[in-house]
Order: sequence, then C-alpha cells, then structure tokens
Amino acid sequence: MSADKIARAYGALAARGEKITVRAVQREAGVRIGEVATWLREHTPSASEDVPEAPDLSEAIEAMSQAVWAAAWVRAAEQAEQSVAESLAAAREGEAAALAAAEQASAERDDAVAERNRIAGEADRLRRDLAQAQRELEGAQREAQQALTRAEESDRARVRAEATSDTLREVVDAFRRGETGSAAASGTP
Repeated sequence: MSADKIARAYGALAARGEKITVRAVQREAGVRIGEVATWLREHTPSASEDVPEAPDLSEAIEAMSQAVWAAAWVRAAEQAEQSVAESLAAAREGEAAALAAAEQASAERDDAVAERNRIAGEADRLRRDLAQAQRELEGAQREAQQALTRAEESDRARVRAEATSDTLREVVDAFRRGETGSAAASGTP
C-alpha cells in the first residue's frame, strides 16, 4: 500500500519535472521517510550508474582555499592595522591632552611659586620696615622721655629760679627798704 503511494508520488514528480528527492517523494506520498528511501533504492537506477566519476578538484579547491585564506588574512591584517592606528591616534590624543594639562599645571605652579616668592619678599620687606619703624618709635620714645625729663628738670630749674628770683627781690626790696629807712633816719637822700 505505501509502495503504491510512493510510486504514484514518484511518477507525479517526474511528470512535473521536479527534482526527485527522498523528501520531495515523502511529502507527495505522505509516508515515512525510511519507506521512501528503501523504495527508491530498490526501484531507481543507482546514482553511481548514471553519474560520471567526480573530477579531481583537489588542486582547484586547494588554490581556492589559498585565495580565500589570503584574502581573509589580508582583511584581518587591514582590520588589525586600522585598529592599531585608531588606538595609536587615541593614545596620541590622550598623550597630547595629558601633556597640555601637565604644561598648564607646571605654568600654574610656576606662577604660584613666583607669587609666593613675591609675597614672601614683600613680607620680608614689611618685616624690615616694621623693625625699622619699631626702632624709630623706640628712639622717638627715648627722645620724648628725655625731653620730658629735661622739661621736668627745666621746670624744676624754673621753679628754683623763680624762687631764687623771688627771694632775691625780697632781699633787694628788704635791702632797699632798709636803705630807705636808714637814709630817712639819717636824712640823706
């Protein structure tokens, strides 16, 4: 029964000019593939009888394999070279950016050192000026103290001089009164 189905399916495929394969016959007949394979072996001419001997393609296949391999190798080398070039370009860009940043940092550091040195110099100058001003202040204070001492001594001397002057006036006045009184008593003008 399945042999009849397989035979009809085989005939239908051949009549339509379709390629006769185990799968095509199985689909057309609707039977198991093993049954189709067995039927085809028994009823169709052997493939070795109809097909001529295969040509020796080993050299052609080897040449083709070599060409494919060479093309693949060249393409892989190109891709590797491109990847290396891109990596190198990225590294150079990174290096350039790092160098620029380092140069900027160095310039900023140099500016900061120069500013620090300028400020330190100015601080030293201010310290010297302050020390000089302090010495001048101390000198002025000494001079003021000495002037105050001299003024006090001068004031004491003035007070003594005034006292002496007052005493001398009193003595002179007393002496004049005494002379005037003696002259009046003696009658001599």
